[in-house]
Amino acid sequence: MKIKLIIFLSISILLAVVGGSYLLIMSERRLADFDYLIMLHEVEILRNQLLLSVRTVEADLYSQRSRIPAGVDEIVGHVSKMESTMKSCFECHHEESVNARLYDLDDQVGDFSHSLSRILTLQANSKRYQAEVEKAHIIADSLVSKINTMIILTGTKLNEKTEISLRNVARTKLIMVVLVAAGPLMIAILGLTALAGFTKPIKVLLEATRKMKTGNLDIRTAGLKNEFAELGQAFDDMAISLQKHTRIIEESEQRYRHLFESAADAIFILSAEENTAGNILQANQAAARMHGYTVEELMTMNIRDLDTPEAALGVPIRIDRMLRGERIRTQINHLKRDGTVFPVEVSASIFEVGNKKYILAIDRDITERKQTENALQRAQQIRVAGEMATGLAHEIKNPLAGIKAAMEMLSRETYFPEEDRMVLNKAIDEIKRIEYLMKSLLNFARPPKPQLVRTDVNAVLETVLGSVLKDPAYARDASRAIDIQKNYDLHLPAVMADPMQLQQIFMNLLLNAADAMPGGGTLALETMFDRGPGMLQIKISDTGTGVDAAVINNIFQPFFTTKAKGTGLGLAITKRLVEENDGQISIESKANGGAMFIITLPALQEGELQA
Repeated sequence: MKIKLIIFLSISILLAVVGGSYLLIMSERRLADFDYLIMLHEVEILRNQLLLSVRTVEADLYSQRSRIPAGVDEIVGHVSKMESTMKSCFECHHEESVNARLYDLDDQVGDFSHSLSRILTLQANSKRYQAEVEKAHIIADSLVSKINTMIILTGTKLNEKTEISLRNVARTKLIMVVLVAAGPLMIAILGLTALAGFTKPIKVLLEATRKMKTGNLDIRTAGLKNEFAELGQAFDDMAISLQKHTRIIEESEQRYRHLFESAADAIFILSAEENTAGNILQANQAAARMHGYTVEELMTMNIRDLDTPEAALGVPIRIDRMLRGERIRTQINHLKRDGTVFPVEVSASIFEVGNKKYILAIDRDITERKQTENALQRAQQIRVAGEMATGLAHEIKNPLAGIKAAMEMLSRETYFPEEDRMVLNKAIDEIKRIEYLMKSLLNFARPPKPQLVRTDVNAVLETVLGSVLKDPAYARDASRAIDIQKNYDLHLPAVMADPMQLQQIFMNLLLNAADAMPGGGTLALETMFDRGPGMLQIKISDTGTGVDAAVINNIFQPFFTTKAKGTGLGLAITKRLVEENDGQISIESKANGGAMFIITLPALQEGELQA
């Protein structure tokens, strides 16, 4: 490319020098031609002046015969002017032939002057005077003839030279126009050629740069030469290097993304800046599933939005501890989108990227762990209850049976006053209550193994409802009556369950519902089948006092009761029996008051139904 530039500049300079030299030479020649033409015009003018002077002197000679002859001084002046004009003709440079004619004219002018002088001096001798006048006329006619001849020759030559000069000027003008037009054209052609040599490789590099800007690192330059070839090779090497490093970064990002997205725990990247502290900048799919949101929705929220109000109050404190370099590990409660509260174990710390601080928080749902801990605690309680029940059975049952029998015998004696008999009957009722407590403890600690048979849940529920309606809890006056509403799925499939245990489950729940509505209310019974998971649902709800949210999670724990005379074993036994039949039970507080128990049991599949 350097050689091309040097050649281009050399050709441009050469063209400029040649064109300029030619124009300068042609201009000098045309100026010389014009000078020569001017000289010819001057010669023609001088010869015309000489002819005029000769004619003037000749006219003076003729006036000597007239009545008013020219004076001597006038004639002498005209002769002097003729002679000076003749001398002026020798001031120009002429050819030899022209010079010879001029010398001849000069001689004749001299002869003419001498002749006039003699004429002026011989006026007294008429004979010589007349002869001299004749001689002077002959000389004058000869001068006029020769001067006219020279004037004609000069005019012809002047015309030829003028035509030649005009043709030369026209040709020079054409050449100058061609040079003036061709010079820039040649320079433009050479410039465009050189510019194409620049712009084409630059265009290739620019196009490659634009494609690289869009992320296409496979682009390579081709067809470049000279220094641009070296630049293109450097560009290709840069693209290969960028491609290699980009691939390394992409592989690293893919590994990070795979770990980030496949993690079972919720991972959050939070802002640690002062004005945006706690804003969720990134979250994985596990975080979205855990909280019931999409990843996009989470990225518009603050971590406080996922904490319970109590946990959210501690966010500034935890961020401040992390900014001081501490790694946080704690347990708090989070909220799902539907308002469900669940425990999480949080592990969080600060990291920096580009002088900006971020928080990496990993949240683990420990609901199952808590449930396991609660189950272990319940198992421990069951074990204690079992041991208590066993001990009570051996230590209390037999003596209690003897006391009961003795009191029943005494109550049948006729000599006992009625008041004492009432006291004995009351004592017997309390002994029966103790026996019922003992039986409940034994049933809870060592429930009988369920006898699973194909069972119609609707039928069992109707049977239990018929028995419960006879209970004093439901046999009330109109002011405290309980309205029963039934909504059974008539196409409800059968289940494999122990019907006796199902009766006990429904009995406990219906009696609890009656106890919750001492002033009357509505008892709703509903059965339904969810084909998706293949599960039956039995919902038993009331419009009673409901369950306080603070104790709703403890309602199924052994020995926990809200009744003044409750044992705390009824719902615990109910939950145990439901689980023995492969089901689940839960409780919900209704918005308009009351509580709803939901029992879920697996339905028989089609193959099992046919069997």
